[in-house]
Amino acid sequence: MDAVDPGEFVVRRGGESDADALVGIDTVAAGDGEGERAASIRRWCRQGLGPIFVAEGASGPLGYCVVEYTFFDQGFVTMLMVSPSARGRGVGRRLLDAAAASCETPKLFTSTNVSNRPMRRLLHRAGWQPAGLVHGLDDGDPELFHLHRTRTGTPEPPSPTEAQTRLDSAWDWWHAAIEDAQEGRWIRTSVERQVMDDLAAATVGIGYLDPSVELPLRNRLCRIATWAGILRLAARAGGWELVPVTGVTPPRPAGMAELLSAVHAVGEQGEIWRRQLGSDGPPPPRGLAAAEAFLYGPGSVEDLRQFFYD
Repeated sequence: MDAVDPGEFVVRRGGESDADALVGIDTVAAGDGEGERAASIRRWCRQGLGPIFVAEGASGPLGYCVVEYTFFDQGFVTMLMVSPSARGRGVGRRLLDAAAASCETPKLFTSTNVSNRPMRRLLHRAGWQPAGLVHGLDDGDPELFHLHRTRTGTPEPPSPTEAQTRLDSAWDWWHAAIEDAQEGRWIRTSVERQVMDDLAAATVGIGYLDPSVELPLRNRLCRIATWAGILRLAARAGGWELVPVTGVTPPRPAGMAELLSAVHAVGEQGEIWRRQLGSDGPPPPRGLAAAEAFLYGPGSVEDLRQFFYD
């Protein structure tokens, strides 16, 4: 598959002739000489028009992506690398989209460290969902797996709904607060630590459920909406102001107020869906599942305390 963006770059299948150039733009291979990463790149390229995609501009390769099928017989993005000089131009997103479009299985997975905030933001914006958290691969930095359900021959997705825009903004505010905490721009106070512990205690009964457990729709909406009330109580307890996040860039550095506002926005969407249930019918299944993924399960609000290193 070739994807052309006139005047900028092309995404194409890679081959053996690309190996030297890709080794040259790979930041790990550059510091490793002819080590393990370089050997992997050469192996991927030797497989011909198979696992590797290359983003190429007028000056040469800008990045590459590798898709393999050794993960429980499903597709897996083994590697995504963009040259530092090409970042911020949409190269990573186009490579991920090429990987998804080419995937030969119904599901495509990848993983990244919890600390890799740029990659996690990219995956979210490209439509991937958190699928599981694995500890022990890198000490103190869990690996967060993501899932993309591939769809062949489907039309262009519809314009985002108000609920989807709210959820996207909530993720932006969430990531801003977590990033500023991990970078040391937000140092939690003792009150903020205690409130986070209290939130975990207050929501333990509405946490992750095994997918085999079927709940009535109203119960699912109530589980989401309950977060809104809990967050309003937490904000009043600490004197933080909850503000609308939809379509708004989070202030930086972000802190407790921004984090609580992000989570409250998702809970508030649950309240809206619950009120509209009688008149407008059920919410879109995809939107409902996305709200639940924000609140419950690996890499979600339920894992909130694991994202802080202080």
